[in-house]
Amino acid sequence: MRVTHASDGNTNQANAPIFTGGDVWVRALAGAIGGQQGGDDADFNLAVVQFGAGARTKNHTHSSEQMLYVVAGIGKVGNAEGEHVISVGDFVIIPPGEDHWHGAGDTGSPMSHLAITRRDSLTEVTED
Repeated sequence: MRVTHASDGNTNQANAPIFTGGDVWVRALAGAIGGQQGGDDADFNLAVVQFGAGARTKNHTHSSEQMLYVVAGIGKVGNAEGEHVISVGDFVIIPPGEDHWHGAGDTGSPMSHLAITRRDSLTEVTED
């Protein structure tokens, strides 16, 4: 058993090339997300990702499903078929290989979500 308290670990400002439009902070809780190590004891990656107002990911794909659970604020998710406003308690499942983006976007609100993928999932940014 491993317990991670709120005071444990770091929330770091993300500077990965996948983010655009504003400030993003990532706190990896399990696996590795955004270059951060959250622990090697899990079969999945789990992180809290905080998007400042206007910030979002660029279009990208994952080699596994990605699950998002909104814990604060108002955000958006989008793909080739359109975009959806998401808020606290909303849950999104993105199939493997689906080109998509997510974040606070143009909602005027910051947004935080849990992001979950398989540990061996690969991410490819498809937008310059």
